[in-house]
Amino acid sequence: MLHNEDRELQIKLAELQADIQIYLTLCFGFMALFAALMIGYLQIHFSLPPEHTFTRNIVFVSIVVCGIILLGFTNYFFNKARDTRKQMKELRKRYIW
Repeated sequence: MLHNEDRELQIKLAELQADIQIYLTLCFGFMALFAALMIGYLQIHFSLPPEHTFTRNIVFVSIVVCGIILLGFTNYFFNKARDTRKQMKELRKRYIW
């Protein structure tokens, strides 16, 4: 039978592991979305005739803006996963010794 502290540790570790899984899933989801959007925008960009320079510039600017936003979200969720991993290590150290 587990002591009360052992149960609390297991519950907290399970919660942190679930949080890490969610953050990494979101991180890789945003990376996949970034890749899909980049491919789509680049197909539009290169399929436009050279006469449509204004439209090509708008597509290029939207590529850059979407890329910055999606990579920012990816970085945010990756950092949250890393911070949660550090919390898990600190929690293990506190409960083990």
